[in-house]
Formats: sequence, structure tokens, C-alpha cells
Amino acid sequence: MGKHGEKVTSSDEQNIIKEDSKKKAEKAEKIEAKELKQNKKRKKRKILSYENVPIEEYSEETVKFNKRILKKTIIVFVIIIVLFAGVFLIANRSKFTWDNFSTWVSVNVLGSNKGEDFPVDTLGTTVSKGNFTMIGGHVSYASDTSYVELSDSAGRIINSQLSYSDPILRGTRNYSIVYGAGGNGFMVSDAKETKHKGTTKEGIFTADVNDNGYYCVVTQGSGYLSQLTAYNNENQKLYEYYFSDYYITCVSINPSGDGAVCTGITSKDGGEETKIYQLNFTEKKPVREYTLNDSMVYDTRYISSNKVCAVANNAVYTLDLTSDKPKVTDYNSRTLTTYDFNADTNVLSVVLSKSGDGRNCDILIFNSTGEIEKTLKWTDRVDSISTYKGNVGILSSGTAYILDDQSKVLSKADAGNDAKALLLYSSNDAYVLGISEIRDISIDK
Repeated sequence: MGKHGEKVTSSDEQNIIKEDSKKKAEKAEKIEAKELKQNKKRKKRKILSYENVPIEEYSEETVKFNKRILKKTIIVFVIIIVLFAGVFLIANRSKFTWDNFSTWVSVNVLGSNKGEDFPVDTLGTTVSKGNFTMIGGHVSYASDTSYVELSDSAGRIINSQLSYSDPILRGTRNYSIVYGAGGNGFMVSDAKETKHKGTTKEGIFTADVNDNGYYCVVTQGSGYLSQLTAYNNENQKLYEYYFSDYYITCVSINPSGDGAVCTGITSKDGGEETKIYQLNFTEKKPVREYTLNDSMVYDTRYISSNKVCAVANNAVYTLDLTSDKPKVTDYNSRTLTTYDFNADTNVLSVVLSKSGDGRNCDILIFNSTGEIEKTLKWTDRVDSISTYKGNVGILSSGTAYILDDQSKVLSKADAGNDAKALLLYSSNDAYVLGISEIRDISIDK
């Protein structure tokens, strides 16, 4: 025993203890080196982490959870799109018909009506500015001998012979009706072909067609002053109504084809009295009647399913067909020089002159709710006006102009000294009706 009672070991035992201590030290060094390596690796992986979580700590449950969130988000997004599309289709269901779709495909996809481009000569003796319009996105016109619809390259999509001494053309987005005022013939066409030619026993006063091919014709009535007859797009008679007190001067059939607004005129107490009838084709009597004193209505148009704009000699009347009183926009001693109704956007444009020579004009733009959206000024005469998706184009003394909301000229182009009417078909492109030809111009200078 040594000092303090410690046991003294042999040399062999001391060697074994040294080796064991060495192995433990080496093992500890390896463990420390391994941990150091893992720590370095973990630091590098943090760069590739998701949501500040290292990849090795990003569990399978977390991945599944995020996938579920993504899936639910996609489902909600798809549902919103479907609902939006459904509401849009329901609101515009009268426009999305198989007939309208097939017409679009036939003309725009399969069409082979290639022409030699504009300018192109018009057929017939003359074409009035009121018989120059857009049908199915194509410029169309009626003369004393022909109804013609032209393709983008001036090829004739429709060329139907007419024999009306006083032809009148009424058009919508997809359909047109041409009739001879005072005569007995009329013709209904869509954007690709003439669908029906008809005759009446009595002379025709006025007629109209809607976007789905439903139409009505007003004639002299046997024993009555006027008679309205309405037809569906299969030319089957839907409704008849006889007017005993007023001569009907204009008619507008509603978008669904189950009603119409008719405007009649009579003399009363040395003046003129106008009455606007609201007809429902399931009712024997008018739903409403609006009486206008000292007014002569030139045109009526549906701007929605229950709103109508009537352009008269002294005012624009906006009729809410659920109300008994029209809204009146008085001209205030200004003279109506020209107007335009865009069947694609239901926008009415009215030009009023403050002077007797047609100059110093106020331009009123009514939107599809019947409210004045903008008022523009023009110092010269306005011969024709046309709108395209918020753009306003005018024809003045042989020059076409595009105006901004402050009446400033954005661009202009020469339209020709014989120019009678302007039709915008894009923001700065237009068709121009001349004395004997139709031109295509760019208003971009």
C-alpha cells in the first residue's frame, strides 16, 4: 500500500488503461467531428428551406397540409370563374344563341367572301346615310336596287336584289330588316344570308327586328289607322294589334321578342300629339301609354330590356317601362342635326346645333342606362357621328375626327369631299359612305 492507502498497479495494467483512454479520446474526436459536419450541412440547407424551416425538419404532414391549402384555393378560384361566367351568360342569354354562334363561325371562320379591298362601288342609284350601318361586325347598306353586306376585304357576303323606291334599313348586332316605305315588300337577313322575303296586303309604315331575328311590321290597317304584326324567327305570326286613333311612325321590338314600343302621331287642337305604346304580346291592351305634346318622335330604340330612348324633334325621352313618366332631356331651343345609335353598345349620340346653319354643336352621349355620359363641343357642322367603345368619331366638312372627353382632337383624317356618313369599327378605323363608293380610312394623324 502506498501513501494515503492507494494501490500500486503493475506496468501491464497501466498500458491497458492508457490504450483504453486513447480509444475513448479518438471516439470522442470522431463524434465531435461528425456533429460539426452535420451543423455545417444544416446551415447550408437553411437556404433551401420553406417558411424558414430546414428541409430535414420539414415534415411530410406539413407538405400535405400545404397541398390541401393549394387545392382548396384552386377550387375556390374555379368556382368564382364559373359563377362569374354563369351570371354573364344569364345576363346576355338573348345574344348567346346557336343561330348567332353559327353565323359568327360561318362568316368569320369559314367565310370565303374575299374582295379586292376598299374602296368599293355601291350598287344602285344612291345610298342615304340612314341606310348605312354595321351588321355582324360588317358594313352593310341598302339602296333602291340592292341590300349588300361586305366583308373586311370588301367581298359581298350578302347581295340581295331590292325593288323598293324608298328603302329603309333597320339593323341590330346580328340582324337587319329592309322594307319599302309605303310599299308592300320587306326582307329579313342575318349576318350571312337573307332569311326571309315577305309581302304585306297594305302599305308599310315602319318595321323593326331584334338580335335573335324576331321582327314586327306596321302597316295601314283595314278599318284602322295602323296595324302591328309580330313574327318569330321562323316567320310565324306571334301577335297582332290595331290602332284606331294614331298613325304609327316608328316601332322597336324588345330584345326577348315578346313585346314592343310603338310611337304614333295625330293632330289635336291645331297641333301634334304623340303617343308611345308599350305592348306585351301576351296582353290584348297596351301595358302603358305615354302622351307627348308638341313632339314628333323620329326613332325609338331599346337600350335594355326595360328601357327605351326616343329621339324627337325637341327632346330625347328616356322611358323606364316600369314607370309611367318618361325622363326628358330638352334641347332648349337647339336644333337636332344628326344622331346615331350603336346597336353593339346601346349608346345613343345626339348632335344639337345652337345656330341656324348647323354650327356650334353640343354632342350628347347617352349610355346604356339612358344617362348623359359626356357632353362635347364642336364649333363647325357635324355631318355624321359614330361611337366605338367609348371613342367618339365625327364627320365634319369632309374630315373625320376622333375627340377626347374634353372635345379636343385626338386624331383626324381626310374622308373625302363627298363623304356623307362615318362608321367607326375600331378605335381609329372607320368606313366612309361617299356618293357612289364606300371607303376604309384610318383616323390616326
